[in-house]
Amino acid sequence: MPLPQRTATISRVTNETKIQVSISLDGGVLPPYEPTPHFPEPEDRKEAEAAREGIVPPKDAGHATQFTATQQITVNTGIGFLDHMLHGLAKHSGWSLAVRAKGDTYIDDHHTTEDTFLALGSAFTQALGARQSIARFGRGDAPLDEALSWAVIDISSRPWSVINIGFKREKIGDLSTEMIIHGLHSFAQAAGVTLHVGCTYGENDHHRAESAFKALAVAIRTACARRGAGEAGAGDVVSTKGVLW
Repeated sequence: MPLPQRTATISRVTNETKIQVSISLDGGVLPPYEPTPHFPEPEDRKEAEAAREGIVPPKDAGHATQFTATQQITVNTGIGFLDHMLHGLAKHSGWSLAVRAKGDTYIDDHHTTEDTFLALGSAFTQALGARQSIARFGRGDAPLDEALSWAVIDISSRPWSVINIGFKREKIGDLSTEMIIHGLHSFAQAAGVTLHVGCTYGENDHHRAESAFKALAVAIRTACARRGAGEAGAGDVVSTKGVLW
């Protein structure tokens, strides 16, 4: 019998940003976004009906939209490099993921980036549900050409993060490199995970960032893997305390 899909939808609305996330930790079809006046329904009746049933790729979908037989991914935050990183994170984590954001990017990229990672972390922990029957720990290593990064995650309900990617540039595209670091801290805080991410070496900051997100994706995919019936830990909270909170 197939295990149920772990899904969640989140809306985060502040005076600075309006963000929606739909996630499935197991890929497959995404649940629709929650109705909100901040993202009006399509005017076309058929398109509006489709949007009530699930995630519909936007007509103006950019590079960070990829729908396959097993994954649905579309990310539009208004910050191109952030979209690129979240696309890769979803792809290699095995997630289906939809993110749309409206933010005060006329000020800078801080609020939109931070709030996107906070919303993503909240959606992640909601989709995960009771932290039972999972591997809990995960490590990932990923190269991109000359860059090599690693990530370790503990789905511990103990939010902590150490991020050391070693950027040399102030920005990659329209995304401040300091906000990549801050974004990962924000994700760990909202998701309730212990997270360590580092880049061992690499000359190109784009490659350093992308390899780090790919390594994180591998770590997350490993940690979220479910223990089947008959396996040690199946049905259990993977902790000597018996709880993870």
